[in-house]
Parts: sequence; C-alpha cells; structure tokens
Amino acid sequence: MVTNRPVSVLFVCLGNHCRSPSAQAVAETMLAGRTFARFDSAGTGRSHVGSSPHPLATAEGAHRGYRVDHVGRHVHPDDFVEFDLILAMDRMNVEDLERMRGGVDMRQGYYRTVEPMQVQLLRRWDPFAMPGDEQTPDPWGKGPDAYREMFDVLERTMPTLLNHLEWLYKEQTGG
Repeated sequence: MVTNRPVSVLFVCLGNHCRSPSAQAVAETMLAGRTFARFDSAGTGRSHVGSSPHPLATAEGAHRGYRVDHVGRHVHPDDFVEFDLILAMDRMNVEDLERMRGGVDMRQGYYRTVEPMQVQLLRRWDPFAMPGDEQTPDPWGKGPDAYREMFDVLERTMPTLLNHLEWLYKEQTGG
C-alpha cells in the first residue's frame, strides 16, 4: 500500500532571514492547498536564529501577496533525514550543507530513489538561469530593489519546482 507521503523540501540560505523564508512563503502560497509537498526553511549560520525575516523581505512579500513570517532557525542534523530535497540559495550554502551532512545521504524512502541528489541549488528550476548564474541573488545589506529582484527570481522558479515535486509525488503514488 502506498503511503502518499508529500515531498518534503527545506529551503536554505546563510541566515534564514531573507531568501529562504521568502522562498518558503512563495512555495507555500503557490502550492495553494494542494498536498503533494511541504516546505520549511533554515540557515547555515546562527546569526538570525529566533528572529523574524528581514523587514524588506516581509514588505516586498506582502506587496506580492505572500506572508513571510518564518522564525529563523539553524539547519539541524535531523533535517538531512527528514527532508527529501534541500534547496540552497547559493554555492556557499551547498558547500556548508555538504560539510554539515558529512557527504552521507541519510534520507529514507522512495524519493531517495528518484531524486538522487538531496542538496541542490534552487535555481536548477529557474527557466531563465544560465550556466554560471544559478545562485539566488542575496539582498542582504541592499535596498528594496534587491528584494524585488529576489522575489522575481523566486516567482519564476517556483512553478517549475512545484511541477517537479508534483511529478515526484505522482511517481510515488503511481498516479
């Protein structure tokens, strides 16, 4: 009997203060009540643990209809078991995540067999990303235009990612 377990995705940036909580908000909103995926976000650094997202991320998200209200947290070792995909915002995040997990894939279950790489760059699913341009722009320390650019990237990337996650889910359920 198939369990119909949703694909679990963790969005990761350095501080869990701008990019990853914004990605989580965009994904949750675009998921729109469908149940094939679930999302969370975390940071590889500890500087914003327990903090609300950056005010400019919250403001730009609200302007676009997203609720960016995640409480910052650090990547936990259990995340490498719990999440089917861990989507990093930049290469430095990927390197930090690979170091943290020790190069060992600890995932259990079906998704490990159809999605061989647990840690990947989010912009793998950006239809406009070119080689060498796979990093999600970091708006930290910049003005409102940088947050608009970040949300532009997230909004064009998320539909392709959601299509992929839905496909993974249907493959698991045979539907």
